[in-house]
Amino acid sequence: MKSRTVFAVFTVVVFGLGLRLLFGSTSALTSNIAAFYSAGSVSMALLTTGPVIFLGVCAAAAGSLLRRARVTHVLVGCLILVAVGTAVRAVPSWPVLVAGTLAAAAGIAVANVLGPVLVRVIVQEWSLRERPGKQEWSLQERPGEQEWSLRERPESPAVSARRLGLLTGVLTAVISASAGVASGVSVPLTESLDGAWRWVLGLWAVPVVIAALCMALLSRMFARTGSSPAVSGSVGSRGSSGVLRSPVAWAVTAFMGVQSLMAYSLIAWLPTIYQDRGVDAAAAGLLLTALSVSSVVTALTVPNVATGLSRQSVLAVAVVLPTVAGLLGVLSSADSWALLWAVLLGLGQGGQLSLAMTLMNLRAATARDAASLSSMAQTVGYMLAACGPVVCGAVHSATQRWEPSVLFLLVMTAPMAVAGAVAGRRAFYGGDVRQETGVRGS
Repeated sequence: MKSRTVFAVFTVVVFGLGLRLLFGSTSALTSNIAAFYSAGSVSMALLTTGPVIFLGVCAAAAGSLLRRARVTHVLVGCLILVAVGTAVRAVPSWPVLVAGTLAAAAGIAVANVLGPVLVRVIVQEWSLRERPGKQEWSLQERPGEQEWSLRERPESPAVSARRLGLLTGVLTAVISASAGVASGVSVPLTESLDGAWRWVLGLWAVPVVIAALCMALLSRMFARTGSSPAVSGSVGSRGSSGVLRSPVAWAVTAFMGVQSLMAYSLIAWLPTIYQDRGVDAAAAGLLLTALSVSSVVTALTVPNVATGLSRQSVLAVAVVLPTVAGLLGVLSSADSWALLWAVLLGLGQGGQLSLAMTLMNLRAATARDAASLSSMAQTVGYMLAACGPVVCGAVHSATQRWEPSVLFLLVMTAPMAVAGAVAGRRAFYGGDVRQETGVRGS
């Protein structure tokens, strides 16, 4: 693997790392924040639910931005916004804390949408450099300087599919782990800094700054060689109505939305559930870390399995089963097994997120279609996801028990499995798609 490709993969890693640190650090330090600012449940909802709502509202802007600039340029701007929003959380001001958190969430929203597009662009660039005879394919040799689809390029479709699965797995594994890393590290780091939790909130901007610098260098590398596929200027050319009329797009959206609802509900409330059962804050935060770290296993493996199948329906149902088992464990109140329940929840979460992101590419004909599908799935999906923490919190407030909230999440696994089964069928979104143009492994 050439150094250029190694750097591209490293950029994907640090990029994914920067997309969930905001949420994990806030979740771990919720009690500190509430006590310092004397914030009630409504005010704290701005920090737990507000960012998730922004993920849905601001995701719609991705298509418009991508029509004006290349994907790497847009992502540099997103990461800068995330870094600034994260850093200002160290300022001892409630309005600044809220504004910084929401601004960072806006940057994350657009970056979430463009993650699958970035993966596809890197896979295309990777393959374009492997022309027979070790000569690079030039833009001029592509018909009308059009983007090569993953099956149109002069290479084995199975090779492209495996690379797509590998890089999607890397990205989702890092995304899945990053929230847990921030949650697990924030409390011990606060203690080592004599309780300076505001500084800890701000320090999580450092990895995001590194990601922005790497993305800028990657963008410069693409611009220098002219080998990055042109996605800008075309996204959304078929209009939003096309994707809104696609049954497979709605199935992917529903699967993405329900798995996000599950994930953000657990990120927001799992540590609190166990703290209310008598577990200390540090140990409760480490449960979320265990959840996130275990998610890496399925996040890395599920995309590779998915790209080797012509249909992913059975796989979609399979990745829901660990979540069902984990929620039943939490519902049982067998706290001595809490670590096992967290691991099971993580295995389900990693598989669900990575499969959702893989389906955004597998069900799209080109990177343009992937961008449209990703925008819809994450705009609608995260608006649905925002309901999760709110409903769980409201049910707990009404009953003063966590069991009904966990039961709600358990019920939601049924529509998630159904949506995944439909999204896993061999059908595609794209104005010029025929069935044989889908990406799959051999």
